[in-house]
Amino acid sequence: MNALFCLLLGMLVSQPIWAQGDSVQREHKNIVRRSAVDHDEEIMYYGKHNEYFTVRVFLKNGALFRQDSYSILPKTLAGGIQLDSVSRILRHGPTKIMYPTGQTRISCEYKDNSLNGPFMVLYEDGAVKRREYYRNGRLTRSQCYTPDGEKQNCIPFYQAAQFLGKPTDLSTYLKQKFGLLIDDERIRRITATLSINEIGQVTRVGVVVNADPSANTRMPDAVSYAQQVIRNMPEWTPEKFNWKPAMNDGIAIPSTCFLTVFRIYGTMQYRLNYQL
Repeated sequence: MNALFCLLLGMLVSQPIWAQGDSVQREHKNIVRRSAVDHDEEIMYYGKHNEYFTVRVFLKNGALFRQDSYSILPKTLAGGIQLDSVSRILRHGPTKIMYPTGQTRISCEYKDNSLNGPFMVLYEDGAVKRREYYRNGRLTRSQCYTPDGEKQNCIPFYQAAQFLGKPTDLSTYLKQKFGLLIDDERIRRITATLSINEIGQVTRVGVVVNADPSANTRMPDAVSYAQQVIRNMPEWTPEKFNWKPAMNDGIAIPSTCFLTVFRIYGTMQYRLNYQL
């Protein structure tokens, strides 16, 4: 879990991963408690073979912050498919996220890693802010309310970050800068991970270069060059950042964008993908 904690839907899709150095206490075979700098966690396993578990996160003052339910798949599925430790964990069952006062903020259910059933968002006084219904991950009904209980239009609960420039301008820029570098022989593809903060500013750029092994001596230079190209991208709209930040229940949050530049049939292309 991240320090308080990437907000609402970001937390809804997070996996139960804990940082090295957290203290761990196993009370008995079914309960594990972990202590981090800014929160505590209780993991309770149940089922005939401990194939289900619940994670409860507490603030340092003892208040319950959230509760999530999971199931664990076998290491080997029918047909001999092997699963790694992360792929085996599915969100399954109820999730609740609380206000610091203890009042429920979000209540929902998952089935096999997808939202399924009612999805409720409440104001801090307990009034309904959003009432939605999901079926196997698909939103089927949605209604939102003002603090006074009046119906209002719903905007998506989570909105991914957006590139605000023109796609043609970005494509032209990338072709100019990477045209000679990505030749589809020595260097085939460049993937950049952009960290976008709450105001749409790129705060970090990580680069991975996919290359022929014989070109490995060029990798450090290629990585450094790619980082500079992305960081030095012009402002397509004067005096504005190039990215609209992700929004979570109307609140701007940090997120990640993956920019992949590659050649296909001799033509340079790019792809943008977003995640929390």
